[in-house]
Amino acid sequence: MVHTRQGLAAIFIVWGSVVAAQPAPPLPPPRPSETPSPAQTPAPQPEKPPARPSEAVAPSQPEPGTCLTELKAAGFDIETAEQPSSSNESCRIEAPVRLKAVPVPSRPGTTVRLAAQPVLACRFAGQFGHWIGDLVAPVIAGSLNTELKSVQTGPGFECRNRNGAATGKLSAHAEGLAIDIAAFEFANGSLLRVKPDPGAAPDQALATLRTAACGWFTTILGPGSDEAHHDHLHVDILQHGSSDRYRICQ
Repeated sequence: MVHTRQGLAAIFIVWGSVVAAQPAPPLPPPRPSETPSPAQTPAPQPEKPPARPSEAVAPSQPEPGTCLTELKAAGFDIETAEQPSSSNESCRIEAPVRLKAVPVPSRPGTTVRLAAQPVLACRFAGQFGHWIGDLVAPVIAGSLNTELKSVQTGPGFECRNRNGAATGKLSAHAEGLAIDIAAFEFANGSLLRVKPDPGAAPDQALATLRTAACGWFTTILGPGSDEAHHDHLHVDILQHGSSDRYRICQ
């Protein structure tokens, strides 16, 4: 019995030595810290100081691309005009201007005066002025060997119906989109009147200008069109129908 107990004790001592000699199981890797390191922490953004009174947004200024600015830069003698007064609210001009003179690009420094200083919508003033300076003046110089000095016109804006009728649609004049031309005055003092002289042959230069106007305006009416235009040339840019490609060129 004593030998048995001593044998068991020896076995337990040997087994305990074996267990103690085995390496301990590896520990799991440490969990990363939930607090970011200084390199990961974004730097605080400084607060923007309040705007000073001098830094307040300035009031909007006219854009350099406006119609009036562009025409002045092109050499037009033109200025802003007051909206013409009228009892008919439909008679109103978009961006009214007063046209005094237009440049002749082919002869730098030369201008053609508009004696009546008509009041027109700015976009029409540009179209009409470029027609005078880019086309009419060179044609006059080439065909008549003289310089175009001025153009005699009506007032531009007129609050009335077409052809001055008591009823019907408003004229393009009521929106500043039309002008009537009575004569062209030359540097030598002579006049080329739109109204034909009785029995005289049609002036070839005037016929050329009238035909060429069809490429610049949507409506061209003059002597021979109807009685209302027997003594002047009417040009406008009023749109006919759904497109500005349609022309009334008579």
